[in-house]
Amino acid sequence: MSAVATTSAAPLEQPVAVHPAESLGTSLYQAQAAEQKRWMIWFGVPALVASLFVGVTFATGDAWWLGLAITAIVLDIMVLVWLAMSSDTNGVIGDSPAH
Repeated sequence: MSAVATTSAAPLEQPVAVHPAESLGTSLYQAQAAEQKRWMIWFGVPALVASLFVGVTFATGDAWWLGLAITAIVLDIMVLVWLAMSSDTNGVIGDSPAH
């Protein structure tokens, strides 16, 4: 008995690609604008918080504020990975009509 299945073992079906931009009836521009807004909010807020903590560090002279700034930067890196993994702009952009 072979461990490799033959091609007749399972019928092959054509995959159907469904993109969120097409299913909601939105244009390519609207999908890109929504993705840009999502990135600016999720990636920008932790960076802003980190910069505020660095500013407080320089204003007060207390070095322990840097710990909060480093924590915000680490959180921002995790958010960046999540945003990159959950982004669907490559699928939407790749299916634009050819001219």
